[in-house]
Amino acid sequence: MSIVPASIQAVWHSAQLLIAFHKNKDKTKRDVPYFWRPKEAFARLAAKPEDQEAVVVMRAADAEGSDVQIKMHSDKIVIRRDRDLGWSGLIIDDHQIQIKVDGTVIRIDPDGGVVVERDSQKTHLEGTGEIFRFTPDTKIVVSADGGRMSRETDVTFDGFTPDGVISRRK
Repeated sequence: MSIVPASIQAVWHSAQLLIAFHKNKDKTKRDVPYFWRPKEAFARLAAKPEDQEAVVVMRAADAEGSDVQIKMHSDKIVIRRDRDLGWSGLIIDDHQIQIKVDGTVIRIDPDGGVVVERDSQKTHLEGTGEIFRFTPDTKIVVSADGGRMSRETDVTFDGFTPDGVISRRK
């Protein structure tokens, strides 16, 4: 598993709202979009998000949909919406991406590792290819090449290796 330093660093220092026009006034498609800057649509990002945030709110088209908030901090971008189903949050920082979907949290690390957490279960796919699965009752480990696999519970240990099978009670 990778360990990320706890120090927070500023990655971004400002946010500006731009509106991209992909068609001309006569409705013909542009080769390159025209970016319009609304007057004073610029915000400096404070070092402490608890002091100030730059937020873009995208309003839902229908009453059933949820508005989306894009929060720009000096060290991360947070995209969220209030929904029970589907995605409800996304955090992008300099070290990882976190996604919340239907109560499941998915984390993508810079080494390619992925962690999926739901309720009391956690699955790790390491950047090296190893797989770790943790539930309240079981721990499962699979090596990157599939040559070694093990399952461990409170009372038993079972393992598969190139040398044979191991199965024993604790």
